[in-house]
Amino acid sequence: MGLIRLLIIAALIYLVWRVVKGLLGERRRHDDPADGPASLSQKMVKCRQCGVHVPENEAFQHNNMAFCSQDHQRQYLEHHEP
Repeated sequence: MGLIRLLIIAALIYLVWRVVKGLLGERRRHDDPADGPASLSQKMVKCRQCGVHVPENEAFQHNNMAFCSQDHQRQYLEHHEP
């Protein structure tokens, strides 16, 4: 009789743990929009200096040219602008 009671208690503890874990996981997904599908589809642009691709919203822009850093923007402009 004691073994059955122990198994039932263990099963209940497991079910409660799964429910709590599921609720916390769902809450985290709603709290952090960066984890959503929108973050997977960012437009990437190529740095004119080194060719590295960076997200468009993080790139440094100058005359419709994108750069991965201000340093690369400066280097490019020093060598290509009169």
